[in-house]
Amino acid sequence: MRGERRVGVLLFGWLALLLGACGLPRDTHGTQERIVRDGVLRAGLVRHEPWTGLQDGKPMGPEAEAVAKLAEQLGARVSWTVAPEAELVHALEERAVDVVVGGITAKSPWVKQLGAGQPYLTTRMRVGAPPGQTVPESLEGASVSVAPGSDAGPQLQSLGARVREVERLHEAPGLRAAWDWQLDGWGYAAGEDVLREEQRIWVVPAGENRWLFTVDRFVLDHAEPIRQRLLASARAGETPTTSEEDRR
Repeated sequence: MRGERRVGVLLFGWLALLLGACGLPRDTHGTQERIVRDGVLRAGLVRHEPWTGLQDGKPMGPEAEAVAKLAEQLGARVSWTVAPEAELVHALEERAVDVVVGGITAKSPWVKQLGAGQPYLTTRMRVGAPPGQTVPESLEGASVSVAPGSDAGPQLQSLGARVREVERLHEAPGLRAAWDWQLDGWGYAAGEDVLREEQRIWVVPAGENRWLFTVDRFVLDHAEPIRQRLLASARAGETPTTSEEDRR
């Protein structure tokens, strides 16, 4: 294990020298160099299942797992801070954490003040039909199930659909309005109309451009594994929670 960590540190040290020599982005406060030097990646986690959550007090979910893999590649361990979104935004501004994850969307107003990464996954909410069926061209009079509090409800009602809020959406018969990864996990055929679209990102402190470059490259490379974990959560019947920004 120590040998693997040493190799990781040497590789990222070499990368830092190469980036500096090539004139690529630099960190104003040396975030990446500190992570490699100290062997600690400080991560903030917003609870937003299935993207992130806690199990027996330990961070879980596909984004939390991806952060652990990033730290491993850097020869570091993760020091987690689990807190509401507003507290973690302040922690980023104070440079008390190096990255924040939790199904964060590019539309969140506060990300412009920080180091917003490139969207690594675009999720779309659509109406889906059970296996062997298709979504009708017109939803006038059609019964469509939605999760409680889903903002898809008013949109569907405006299209003439009869909306039913159900707690266990994955067990509801007939048409369902859900995210594309949920529909895929259930084996549902998605309709063409998009009710909502979100681009998911990770966020770092402002000005840490080299670190942002590293985070972006990593999460873009791991977008498909994260999506596959989301599909698995849908098959298992896990219900997504609503984050603060999803309520905006």
